[in-house]
Amino acid sequence: KRKVEEVHLWRPRRSRFGELVQWDTSDHDWLEGRGPQIYLIHMIDDASSRLRAGFVEHDSTVENLGMLRGWLEGHGRMVAVYTDKGSVFHTTEKTGRGQERGVRDPQELAPTQIGRALEELQISQILAHSPQAKGRVERSFDTAQDRLVKELRVAGARTLEEANRVLEEIFLPWWEKHCAVQPTHADDAHRRLGKEHNLDAILSVVEKRQVLR
Repeated sequence: KRKVEEVHLWRPRRSRFGELVQWDTSDHDWLEGRGPQIYLIHMIDDASSRLRAGFVEHDSTVENLGMLRGWLEGHGRMVAVYTDKGSVFHTTEKTGRGQERGVRDPQELAPTQIGRALEELQISQILAHSPQAKGRVERSFDTAQDRLVKELRVAGARTLEEANRVLEEIFLPWWEKHCAVQPTHADDAHRRLGKEHNLDAILSVVEKRQVLR
């Protein structure tokens, strides 16, 4: 008998820039063995596919908060972010070997550093239950793993700095021209950063850990 494949229906885009930003990291072999392992963080707007991206040394809280800072300073506070359940985004209950996971309410678990920052900034966090649920950012990585890898190869990029130069000067302008779209509604859903939103205080973990490096 012919197997019936499960079909995942794409969720409609949000209607305004800044309503929802999908956020994830890819650990693909971006330099194809020419240099160290690096990671690519993507923050992509669901309504417009406008993209903020950067290569980093580690998929860490520090690097991800740095990416968030860049988005906030460039656009303001988005309404919500969509992330996976990775440890930098979501706290899971720890159990010993052979022990069954408890039934604690997730709200009882302390949020991660990123979770606390989002709470202080009044940005909702939505957790994806599958890769398909955050399809916009997953497909952006598919495109990057094809086109960006080729650009890195042509440029002979071997370092983090060289990879980010190719990303900023070649890939992101191409993406903006060919992949970004106009949202259904022209008004911007981002909210301004007020005096009560002190990024240096809210995202202080970034500065503290960078000093310790």
